[in-house]
Amino acid sequence: MGARPTERGASARVLHVITGLNTGGAETALCRLLETLRSPDFEHVVVALGPPGSLSARVGAVAELHHLRMTPSRPRPGDLWRLRRIVRASAPDVVHGWMYHANIIATLATTGLGIPVLWGIRHSLHDPEKEKRLTRQVIRAGALFSRRPRQILYNSVVSARQHESAGYDAARTRAIPNGFDTGLFRPDDAARRRIRVELGLPADALLVGLVARVHPMKDHANFLRAAGLFVAACPQAHFVLVGDGADADNPILRDLLDELGLQGHVRLCGRRTDISAIDAALDIASISSWSEAFPNAIGEAMACGVPCVATEVGDVKQIIGDTGVVVPARDARALAAGWAQLAALDGPARRALGLRARQRIIEHYSLQAVSLQYADLYTSLIQRN
Repeated sequence: MGARPTERGASARVLHVITGLNTGGAETALCRLLETLRSPDFEHVVVALGPPGSLSARVGAVAELHHLRMTPSRPRPGDLWRLRRIVRASAPDVVHGWMYHANIIATLATTGLGIPVLWGIRHSLHDPEKEKRLTRQVIRAGALFSRRPRQILYNSVVSARQHESAGYDAARTRAIPNGFDTGLFRPDDAARRRIRVELGLPADALLVGLVARVHPMKDHANFLRAAGLFVAACPQAHFVLVGDGADADNPILRDLLDELGLQGHVRLCGRRTDISAIDAALDIASISSWSEAFPNAIGEAMACGVPCVATEVGDVKQIIGDTGVVVPARDARALAAGWAQLAALDGPARRALGLRARQRIIEHYSLQAVSLQYADLYTSLIQRN
């Protein structure tokens, strides 16, 4: 075993096992945690089950990084043995799994080593039957193994209740929300002007944004149908879509824009690395998902001082509070009506609402406060082990 943080001058050593390191909510949350809990108090080792991804360089800059280049959904005995060798060589105080496959594989690979294992689940189970067959199988397997970890960490209270209903051990539940870097995500007038020039928009145009990869759960079709309804009543409105697949090469989005008469009103920007600048350029941020646990896109936009209109999924109501509008999922008219409610505010009133949203993130969901919860958890496990 590694050094204990209770010993003077010693660091807590945490080994993280994650399915992959492409851009996503869990992967971004891991990056933020690694960048916040730093030496001399914490040392980190990260094992990504898949090949290098878009966040590998960022992780490698702050942690010892290994890529197993395996297929997480079909682990072979050799894969488990390679992970076990890394665990033994790293001598961690705690092993922290991130996402379903990694949770189970980390548990199997550490059997008999006496190292406390944590599971991280950042997924909602709004409708398990809509999951892919293989995902449904691994969720059921997780329920069977759920008494093995010391604790199961959810980023959403709603997600925790859903998984408990699916058979996950309720006695091991702990909810720790996502945290946001309110120094990076902040109001930025220069970024607002720059992004609007890039998009070819007037400085005073009403801009509504959706930051989400294209996936059925994110329901881009619902967003665009709401945009079509909204533009009919507010023809000066514009929309920007950002995320993997949200680009001009996507035939489904192109067809929807043509069908709904939204050409000229919607900018498809695809993957971007300057999300804080995109958010700062918005008047209203939105999500249209029918399933989420704790959507980062809402917290990031709020931290940038942007009021939000979001579908009622996961912990959205708790996150937004009275600083925005929450509407039913899969209801384009309700989504458009939510935008209209905020659009009816004059500029100063909307900005004041956005600043209240930012203050809510600072008070309840700051990166420092959330990271401290992880630090306390790691330390308590090490002291008990």
